[in-house]
Order: sequence, then C-alpha cells, then structure tokens
Amino acid sequence: MIGFVNVSNMSSRDIQRMGHEDDQPVIRLSSKKSASQQWSVSDVWAAACAAQRVNGEYVKDGRNTYGDNGEVLSTTRRNRDIMVEFLHNPDQLLAEDVEAGEAARAFLSQDLTFRTLKNKTGDFDRSMAQVLAVQDHFDTIKHRLELAVVACLPQSHQRSIRRLAVQDQLATTVPEAVGEIGAKVRLTVTVVSSAYSQNFNIYWIKAITSDNRAVFFAYKNSLAPESTHQITGSVKRFDNGQTQLNRVKIG
Repeated sequence: MIGFVNVSNMSSRDIQRMGHEDDQPVIRLSSKKSASQQWSVSDVWAAACAAQRVNGEYVKDGRNTYGDNGEVLSTTRRNRDIMVEFLHNPDQLLAEDVEAGEAARAFLSQDLTFRTLKNKTGDFDRSMAQVLAVQDHFDTIKHRLELAVVACLPQSHQRSIRRLAVQDQLATTVPEAVGEIGAKVRLTVTVVSSAYSQNFNIYWIKAITSDNRAVFFAYKNSLAPESTHQITGSVKRFDNGQTQLNRVKIG
C-alpha cells in the first residue's frame, strides 16, 4: 500500500536508519562542471592595471592595518580580487587603465623577447610568456593560472621601466674607480636605486658620485632614489664600470 513500507525483511539497524532519514541533509553531487567565463585580453590587462592603481603596489595576500588595541583600521585586498571585480564591472575601468594595460603588455613582450635572445630569463619569465601568449580572450578555466599571474605584471612593468632608467643613468658615468682598492673615501652621492636583498637582509644601493662615477654598496636601510648623501666607506673592488664600497656610513 502507498505510504507503508514492508519491513519484514529489514534488520533493526535498517529500520532505525530509515526512521532518521528525514533528519539528514540531502547532498547532491553534480557531474556538471562550472561554466567558464571569457574576458577580452584588453579588459584583463586594463583590470590588472586598475588594481595596481587602487593599491599602489602589488599585494599578493590581503593584509590588515591594526590600531593600538588590535582593532582593524584598514584592509588592503589582493590585486587579483580587485582585478576580478573590475572585470565584472568593466564600466568602472578608466581610459588610463586601458592605456596602461596596452603599454605594459607591449613593453613586457618586447623586453621578454630581448632577454630571451640574450639567454637571461628565469622561471617567472616562463609564466609571463604564457600570459603574453593569450591573444584573444582569457578563459576562467583554461587560463586560470595565467589570470593569477597577470595581476602582478603591471608592477613588473614598472620595475622594468625603473631598471632600464637606472641602466641608462649608469651608462653615462665615467668608467673609473673612486679610489685604490682598500682606500677609505668620503663621497657625495645621489642614489639611483635601492633594492632589498632577502638573502642578506640588507639593501643594495646604486648611486652616482658628484664627479659622475658609479658606486654601489650594502646598507641597512633603504635610501630614496634621487636623494643625496655624504658617505664614507672603503673601496672593495672595481668591476664593470662601478666601484663597490665596504663598511659604508652616512653622514
């Protein structure tokens, strides 16, 4: 009869399970894959640049700023999350974002080709090459990894621009040492670049002296590009047109 179940052949455990059946959540597993979404190459690069504009830097993992009592004062979201938000709201992209995206894409492609010809590429360059190989649309499933990488490329573009600018500045210096090996020198220098070394927990400073000679040295703190300082140090070596200094003090 409808509404009754024959339990004559069931064990007591089966009957108990049947009595609790309605209390359990129903879990349905779907065999369907999530539908992919496509975004144009132009919009993806523009959104990546927009995220860089919002954060002012590349933020891989979201972070909070805390007050004295542990309260959250502000939250900085991941560039990747901001990028995706712009892709879902493309009307919020600015013309400058589109231009920046096109410039970054063109520059990085040319720079990668140049460094590949000189055999000066690394692991990250291979990931960047995969992003640059996408010519039409980014697919959220097919290009999942590429979409993760592209979020950091606007910052790579900015760093590459600064790197080339530093190279141009150093190329115009007089290719002579500032003193004999072991000599103690006092110099007025203008900082060209300051790069943090995680391996040594110091900053590598590149600078140009007042008589247009290139020097570099390790220092405990970062020094702002274009800032001028009086320094003392010892000449360690001279190589490739630059003098390396040791035991540098400022002031």
